[in-house]
Amino acid sequence: MEAMTMLVLGFQLLALFSIAGALLIYLICKVREDSASANAHSHPNRVVLITSADTALGLQLCTHLANKGYRVFAGMKEAQDSLPAKLLCSWMKIREYSEEPIAGTIIPMRLDVTREDVLREATVIIGANLNADERGIAAVINTSGSVFRGQVESQNVQQWEHMLRTNILGTLRVAKAFVCFLRPTRGRLLYLGGVSGGGNARNGGDGLVAFNASRVAVDKCAEELRKELHPYGVSVVALDTCGMTAESLYKAPVAQTMSLVVGAPTQYTADVLSPDALHVIERALWDYVPQQRYALLSHNKYQFALPCRSSLRLQMPVASTVGENASQSV
Repeated sequence: MEAMTMLVLGFQLLALFSIAGALLIYLICKVREDSASANAHSHPNRVVLITSADTALGLQLCTHLANKGYRVFAGMKEAQDSLPAKLLCSWMKIREYSEEPIAGTIIPMRLDVTREDVLREATVIIGANLNADERGIAAVINTSGSVFRGQVESQNVQQWEHMLRTNILGTLRVAKAFVCFLRPTRGRLLYLGGVSGGGNARNGGDGLVAFNASRVAVDKCAEELRKELHPYGVSVVALDTCGMTAESLYKAPVAQTMSLVVGAPTQYTADVLSPDALHVIERALWDYVPQQRYALLSHNKYQFALPCRSSLRLQMPVASTVGENASQSV
């Protein structure tokens, strides 16, 4: 009987320590989230540049950060007549007259990471739109990139050159053009990083040799930029995209026809990242001491994609529908 009593007591103590441990973990996570939120709201500079809002991912980041009260410069290859520009304009008008208008704002601007003349124009636009008391911007999120899938022996060499020019040289050009806005604020340069080895292992052998090679080079560029910019207080942060397909990073907004009736409006969605992934990006922006790499997807066995309140869902006429391509480039 005494042995049985000891066994029961042991199980009770184990359950008690388990509950206490779970409570402690919850409190630590809660304090960490509150601290990150406090850092974001207390940060004097809430200006962010998204280098490409031509992608669904870039559009989602623009709308999410604007909902959080940030002033967002949204880079686009065509800032007026393109589909992403029209979607952003419509979204801002809808939110302006909604019951909960956005706290921030979005400034569309022309930006192409493959053209230095356009990058110079972008720096002038940013400088002209900063307030008198703002010395720079808080962060640059480089969402520009290009992916072409195909076997090496049959793939067009021009596609390789386009990926190298956009992914690798584009990363360096973004740093060169906008670091002058990050140095005064000790800001952050965020880029879409690959997994260890520079590519998504799930895509191995799927015609992404050139793309994965460019991702390895981008990671190395960022590593060297981190060393170079560290003395100036500028942090270079990788957003690890492990678990995401290459095309999902650079795909255009997805058209979803809600009705088979001719002439019915088409709804576009830009849901790429889950709410958890968006929270990770906020941490990358405002953690007091940023990590070098943040994983956008958790490595849990079970993944759940929940609807995000800030996601972009708009209706446009059917005539505006764009066809899907086998390649993505922004």
